[in-house]
Amino acid sequence: MQEHASPAEAVSQSPPTNRVRRHDIDWLRVILFALLIWFHYAVFSLYQLEGKESSFDGFNIVLFFVIGVMHQWRLGALYVISGMGTAFAFRRRTWQTYLKERGSRLGIPLLFATYILWFGIFSPVKTTRLLFTVFPGSEEMPYAHLWFVYNLLIYSVLLTPLFAHIRKNPESRIVGIVKKVMEMPSGIGIMLVPPLILSVNGILFKPWGFGEVGMWWEFPRYLLYFLFGYLMITAKDEYFAVIDRVRHPVTVITPILAIAWFLFSESGDVPRLMEGGWVNEGYPAFSVLTTVASVLQSFHAWFWCLLIFSWASKTLNRPSKWLAYLNEAVYPTYIVHMHITFLPIAIFGVIGLGYYLGMALGTALVMVGVMVCFEVVRRAPLARPLFGIKGGSDETNKIWPYNQIKDKSARVVVSLVFHGFSFLVIISLYILLIGAGWLAEI
Repeated sequence: MQEHASPAEAVSQSPPTNRVRRHDIDWLRVILFALLIWFHYAVFSLYQLEGKESSFDGFNIVLFFVIGVMHQWRLGALYVISGMGTAFAFRRRTWQTYLKERGSRLGIPLLFATYILWFGIFSPVKTTRLLFTVFPGSEEMPYAHLWFVYNLLIYSVLLTPLFAHIRKNPESRIVGIVKKVMEMPSGIGIMLVPPLILSVNGILFKPWGFGEVGMWWEFPRYLLYFLFGYLMITAKDEYFAVIDRVRHPVTVITPILAIAWFLFSESGDVPRLMEGGWVNEGYPAFSVLTTVASVLQSFHAWFWCLLIFSWASKTLNRPSKWLAYLNEAVYPTYIVHMHITFLPIAIFGVIGLGYYLGMALGTALVMVGVMVCFEVVRRAPLARPLFGIKGGSDETNKIWPYNQIKDKSARVVVSLVFHGFSFLVIISLYILLIGAGWLAEI
C-alpha cells in the first residue's frame, strides 16, 4: 500500500515531467485488501471447525493450506507496495513534506482508531503507555489490527534519511547496486538477493521471540519488504524489465516452494519453527533444521511477491473507471472491517450455520458493511481524514449529492447530515463490537 495513500501515484521528479501511473500496483493494493477481509473472517471463525468431522475434511486441508501459505506473503507484498508508493511520492516531495504527509495520512487515523474506535479514550493513560511500548504483545496492542499502519509510520520515519539521500543522489552507489542486481542474467538477482537478506534476518532474530503482528523478528522483516519496494522503483526501467523476465520461472517455482513450505511447517521437531521463539522452549537458537526453515520461509514468501507482481504487471496495468474509487476505499474499509467481522462470526456460530456457508455469507456481509461505512464518511469533510481519506470539502463537492447542489447553504445542510451519519457509523461500530463480545460469552 501506501497503505494509505495511493501507491501508484507515480509522479515526476520535477513539475514539468509527465506523471506515470502504475495501475497494476493500485489493483494489487485493492485485491490484497479485499483478500485481507476474507482472510480475517476465515481465520477468526476457524474455531467453528474444531472437533467436527464431516464430508468437508478435504476442503479443510485445502483451507489450511491456503490460509497458511497466504499468511506468509500477503503482508510482505503490501509492505512492498507501500515502499513502491513511497518511491513514487518522493520524486516530487522534500523529506519534510513527506514526513508531514505521513504524519497526517497515517498518524491521524491511527490515533483516531486507537482512542475512539478501540475505546482507548476510556483508559487514556494505559493506552498512551502501550502506544509507546516496544512490542507490547498482541493482547495489549491498543491499535489492534492497525499495527500495520503503526509499523508503516515507524518505517517511514526510520528510512526517510535514506530516501532523501537517494532522491538527492539518483545515481548514488545504492541505486547503482540495485540496478546491477536487477540486471543480473535471467533475473537471478531479484530472485536471490532479497530472499537471502530476509533469510539472514530470520536466522539471526527468529529464535528469540515469537513473531506476531509485526513484532520481534517480524518488525525488521517487514521493514525490509518496505525498503525493497522502494529500491525496486528507484531502479525504474530495470525493475519493470526484470519482473517481466522472471514471470515464467517464478510461476513454476512458487507452487513447489509453497508445498515444500507447508510440509516443512508441519514438522514437530522444533516448536514454532516458522513463527519463531523456540529458544524459550529450551531448543538451541541455531541448527541445520532452523536455518533451512528460515531460508525456505524467506524464499517462499518472496517468490509469491514476485509471482503476483509479475502477473499484475502483465495483466492489470490498465486504467479502469472503478480503480480510483476502489483505491480510495481501501484505507477506510481496512480501518473499520474488524469491527464488522466479529458479529456475523458470533451469530453464525450460535445458530450453527456451518463454517463454509457462514464464511461465504459473512464475508459478503462484511464487504457490504465496509462499503456502506465508506460511502457515508467520504461525504463528511471532517470525517475523511479520520478514516484515511484524502481531501475535504473540495473533494466532497465532486461527488453526489454535493455535485448536484448549487446553493451553498444547501450544501452546508447536506454536510451536517453526513457528519451526523458519520457519528452514527462510529456508534454502530461500537454496537457491533460489543454485540459480538456479548454473543461470544453465550
